[in-house]
Parts: sequence; structure tokens; C-alpha cells
Amino acid sequence: MYDLIDNYFNNLILMPEFKRLMELKKIIEEKYSLLIVNLKTCEANYEDAKRYKDYMNDFDSLREKLVNAKKKLYSLDEVKEYFSLEKKIQKIINDDLNELKLSISKQFQNNKRICKLANKI
Repeated sequence: MYDLIDNYFNNLILMPEFKRLMELKKIIEEKYSLLIVNLKTCEANYEDAKRYKDYMNDFDSLREKLVNAKKKLYSLDEVKEYFSLEKKIQKIINDDLNELKLSISKQFQNNKRICKLANKI
């Protein structure tokens, strides 16, 4: 069983889409590290302030900074491609898992039928 799982993931990481995803991850982390740090800082500031938004005068400006930080990072071509590939790979994995569930379910249904037939004999 574990060999099958290892084999599946080894095949997954050999896919051109996965290789490109890893390449983009490295590019994004190196090329846009300041934008990433800015986004994380804005997210942290916003989350801290969200608890006290009714008592803060600058809550809207923190929200605006967060929105702008997201726009700057997520509008980059490399980031768009990264998320597109991530979504595509996730769909492949989900489809494979659904196929596996269906196969297992059919196997259990067949075993139940066999058991019912055996009990009737």
C-alpha cells in the first residue's frame, strides 16, 4: 500500500505542471520577497485590528493596505500562473481520490453481495 502511495507521489512530482509549480515558487519567493513580507505584515496588522475595529480610527486604512498588498502580489503573472497550476494539480489529485473512493466503494458493495449470497446458502 505504501509503495503505491510513494509511486503515486513520485509520478506526481515528475509532472511538468508540478515541476513548473516548484520553479515558480522559487522565483516568487526570491523575486517578490518584499511584496510577500508586506502582505504578511498587512495581514497580521489587519487581524490584530479586527478584534478592536469598533474602537479604531484607522481600521479602514488597514483594510485598504491589505487589499492593495494582495492586489500587488496576486496580479503578477508568475503568481497567477502559480495559482493556476496549483488549482490544476489539486483537481488531478481530487479526481484521482474520487476515482479511488468509487473503486473502494464498489469493492465493498461486491463483498456485501457475496456475504449476503453466502448467508442464504
